[in-house]
Amino acid sequence: MSFLYPNAPINEALITAARNCPHQVVRVKPTKTQLKVLDAIKKGESVTASQISGRCDLSPSFTSTQLKGLVEKGYLLRRRDSRSFGGVEFSYCLLS
Repeated sequence: MSFLYPNAPINEALITAARNCPHQVVRVKPTKTQLKVLDAIKKGESVTASQISGRCDLSPSFTSTQLKGLVEKGYLLRRRDSRSFGGVEFSYCLLS
């Protein structure tokens, strides 16, 4: 996930786009907490909100909100799974 580290060079087209629409940057750039969540997911791994909650020491509901935000920003893929005892569980994996 080297593209998430602050010292990496930023593409000039992205800088231009950010200057033209600064109010839209928050829709793309992950927050510090979202970076922490992304860092807790290994490449090729499929995880649930409860697993990430334990790894990052966050509440399950807050973790779920962070994961949903990362899906909306295009960092994660979300898959819906049916549980054997009823209900729905979502799993998340990194986009390549």
